[in-house]
This record gives sequence, C-alpha cells and structure tokens, in this order.
Amino acid sequence: MAGRNVNGTRVHLALLTVAALFSLNYIVSKVAMHAFHPMAFAYLRVLGAALVMQFVLPRDRTPMSKADERALIGYAILGVVLNQTLFLGGLALTNAHIAAILITAVPVFALAAAIVVGRERATATKIGGILLAGAGALLVVGFEGVEGTTRSLVGSILIILNSLSFAMYLVLSKPMMARLSARRVIRRMFVVSAVLMIPICAVPLARQTWTAIPLRAWLGLAFVIVGPSVAAYMLNAWALTHADSSLVATYTYVQPVLTAILAAVFLHEQIKRTVIVAAVMIFAGVYLASSFSRRDAGASVPQ
Repeated sequence: MAGRNVNGTRVHLALLTVAALFSLNYIVSKVAMHAFHPMAFAYLRVLGAALVMQFVLPRDRTPMSKADERALIGYAILGVVLNQTLFLGGLALTNAHIAAILITAVPVFALAAAIVVGRERATATKIGGILLAGAGALLVVGFEGVEGTTRSLVGSILIILNSLSFAMYLVLSKPMMARLSARRVIRRMFVVSAVLMIPICAVPLARQTWTAIPLRAWLGLAFVIVGPSVAAYMLNAWALTHADSSLVATYTYVQPVLTAILAAVFLHEQIKRTVIVAAVMIFAGVYLASSFSRRDAGASVPQ
C-alpha cells in the first residue's frame, strides 16, 4: 500500500512539474517569437530537443518492430509536428493567457477519444471532475475576455486544433508508452519530427534574419528546448505509463492559473480574485478526476 501511495505522489509531482514548465513556455516563447518567426522557432525547438535526446540522454538501441515504427510516425505527427506548429503559430497570433485557457480543451478531447476507442469508462466522477475544472477555466475566459480580431480568432482556432492533436496523441500512444521505454519513444518521435517538419518550416528558416536575433531570444529558445520540450515531454510520457490518459490531460487545467501567476511575477500583470476562485475549482476538478483513476488503474500500474 505504501508503494502505491508513493507512486501516486510521484505521478502528481511529475504532472505538476510538466504544468509549470508548459506554463513558463507560454511566456518565454511569446517573448522569444518577437525575434523568431513562429515556424522557425518551432523547428529549432524540435531539432534542439531531438539532438539533446539523441546525443545526451542514454539510448536504448534495441530495434523497434516495423509496426511500432509506423505507429511512431503517426504519434510524431500528432504529438510533435502538429502540436508544435499549431501551438506556436496560434500563440504568435493571440495572447498567452488566452492560449493557456484554450489548451484546457485537451482533457475534453482526450476523454472523448479514450471512450470512443474503449480505453476508459465514462463515469460520473471523471466527467464531474473534468466539468468542474472546465468551469474554472471558463471563469477565467469570462473575466479576461478574448480579443475580437481576425488575428486573435485564427490564433484561437489553431490552439484548439493543437489541443485536439495532442489529446489524440495522449490516448493513442498510451499502449506503446506502457510497453516500451517512454524515453525511447519520445526520443524517436522528436528525431522523426525533425525530418517531417523540414517542408513546413523551410521557407521561414530561409527568410529568418539570424543576425538580428538578440541573446535573450536565443536563451529563451535554449530554455524551451531543455524544459518544456525534453524534460516536460519525458515526464509527461512517464506519467502516462502510470495513470489514465484523462488524468494526464486533466492537469492541463492547471496551466491557465500558473500562467497567470507567472505573468504577474515576470510581466507585472495583476492577479485578479477571479483567478484565485478559478484555481480552487481547477484543483478540485483535478482531484475528482484523479481519485477514480487511481482506483481504476491501481492493480495494473507498474510499481
């Protein structure tokens, strides 16, 4: 019993760390893209992460089956190529806090996808937790508002499409993550994505004025590669092998609150009481959704 309690605590700490890194990513990426073209930034982020994983982290050289190789290409497209291009493209067109709020569509898409493929059961506890957390996120939307411009609308649509892509990746990749090393799968995904993204990002890379990029932007890119890319993806994949995909996705609801707090600290934005109320609702929703997930998956989770 103690082992399970420790394991559950480690899963939640890992997911909170992922949420913090992704929240920092909104602010750092937004600032860095003042100098970088969004698609150039997206490619350098993926390429940098691929290089770190390929040459710095320990590697498992056991060959993958042809079926796993084919499936991994699909996961790379959903979890990296579409995720990064849609996210950074959308973030460049809308505000950071709006992007963080819209990302909360991930758990809704993930739960729906998991139910459709028969990976999870639709229970009152899970749905109630997701709805409560979603209501907290919507509370932030109601008080913060959304810019009524075409630019902001396009950015919002790209973020929503990113949420759908990442949710499908979470659900579909879970069996492979449980069967193979998460580090091995994520490393291969980024290496494959660095090749697949060349046609998408070639023109922005060629047109980028590299000599005009300040040191601050390069440091921001370095942080995004090491933190939100390598560390967060690895932790997220590890958590996915120890919890239901809906629990992993539900932690996305933490990001709007953390983003607002980080924006207040680094950008001197005022934290409204609404955000505090929303934070209570969001964490309560995470608790409700996770409490059933632990009972449902406890017997099959590796200790």
